[in-house]
Amino acid sequence: MEDLQKTYGKNENFVYRRIGDETILVPIKDNVGDMGLIYNLSEAGAFIWEKIDGRRRLTAIKEMMIAEYDVGSAEAENDLLEFIGQLEEIGSIFRKNR
Repeated sequence: MEDLQKTYGKNENFVYRRIGDETILVPIKDNVGDMGLIYNLSEAGAFIWEKIDGRRRLTAIKEMMIAEYDVGSAEAENDLLEFIGQLEEIGSIFRKNR
């Protein structure tokens, strides 16, 4: 549960775009998108990305996921923490100090 108390901000060097049915994250380097590193987000991944604002704790995002997708608490938590780990790994988010 401690992990759910964390708050994250977005790395401004990543651009998020919806193009048709696709949602992508593109890292920006020297003001140019690195097209070799485009990340496709699932519907749930895009939902989570949109909720990361530097103020919300993960516990609030988890509750939003439960309401939006009608999933159980454990499934929402596992999916959320797994996706947050992936976002951290690519450097698209950072932990905010509280």
